[in-house]
Amino acid sequence: MKKIHIVITGKVQGVGFRYWLYQIANENNVYGWVKNKNTNEVEAVLIGDGDCVDSIIKLCEKGPSSARVENLNIQNYQKEYLRKSFDILHD
Repeated sequence: MKKIHIVITGKVQGVGFRYWLYQIANENNVYGWVKNKNTNEVEAVLIGDGDCVDSIIKLCEKGPSSARVENLNIQNYQKEYLRKSFDILHD
């Protein structure tokens, strides 16, 4: 089980990034969440099979076609996460 916290910078808000990631995570049985940050970044937690999480991270380097990803900040996620779903969080 791999647990990753990721912050994606670039043109990643207003381009459907959260819904795109939501769809990919559900297709790969990856749990966690995604949300917009007020810094114009997208933040996500990905929890699941190591290969699935790694492939989603690779996809995030490009994002949906209308996005322009500049950088990924990837760290291990230390907190407990008990939900068995992938959610789009709204602040």
